[in-house]
Amino acid sequence: MPVEHLSNAKPARHIETPSPGSPFSIAWQDLVESLERSSVWIHAGWIDIVWQFRRTLIGPFWHTISLAAFVIVMGVLWGSMLGQDPVEHFRFVGTGLIVWTLISSFIMNGAGCLISGQGTALQTRFPYMAFAFGNVWRALLLFGHHIVLYILLIVFTLHWPGWKLFLVFPAMLLLLANGIWVSLLFGMMSLRRRDLVPAVSSAMQIMMFVTPVFWPKDRLGSKLAYIADLNPLYHMMRILRDPMLGLLPPLTSWMWTGGSLIVGTAITFWFYGRYRDRFAYWY
Repeated sequence: MPVEHLSNAKPARHIETPSPGSPFSIAWQDLVESLERSSVWIHAGWIDIVWQFRRTLIGPFWHTISLAAFVIVMGVLWGSMLGQDPVEHFRFVGTGLIVWTLISSFIMNGAGCLISGQGTALQTRFPYMAFAFGNVWRALLLFGHHIVLYILLIVFTLHWPGWKLFLVFPAMLLLLANGIWVSLLFGMMSLRRRDLVPAVSSAMQIMMFVTPVFWPKDRLGSKLAYIADLNPLYHMMRILRDPMLGLLPPLTSWMWTGGSLIVGTAITFWFYGRYRDRFAYWY
């Protein structure tokens, strides 16, 4: 071939090939890499909270004050409607809202976790799964501020949960593990279909009143009890709320939450490994 033809030849084009391995192996590799880069999403989550409440006097405690006002209103309203003891019902509603805020943040904020990470995802080699870890970390930081409200409820209602309070630790670990796959699953679906972000937010507002947060389950009666029994959000809330109230969560709720972790993680990991190479084109 003549030399001039060689000089005018175009350089070989680099073609991106799909990630090797099965969907589960791809998801596992990104899980390991996300944990190795934990310092990145931990720092980013902290900075997000600081930046969100910059130049305010009490910072994230505005969330706690807003939640406390909501507890007072809903406690008085639902307590009078249901004829409950006001002190006991305030404690029930306040603790339930604290736990519900944590769980709902996994879903509502998780729906936008991949979308908000567009700049990082398109500019650097970064595991998408780390955005789900960051969302759960931010939710945990706000939950830590809400614990102040829980302490005030315990003090002013003169109620000590006893040794059952220690069940909070395994319950919290189980909830955070569920929060990872929930944030990632809703984040992936919302990345593909942006209409899901407002749809999820609206659905969670409805679910807050369908789930026994403001009212006890026995108010449904035996014929409608299945509405709560088949609601995984109710079981997730109960394994954390009951120990905070000094109660033992039923074994059924532990099994529901553990089963949700296994099934949800399997489905999310398969979906993640199957479509991860397309995420960049969905932005």
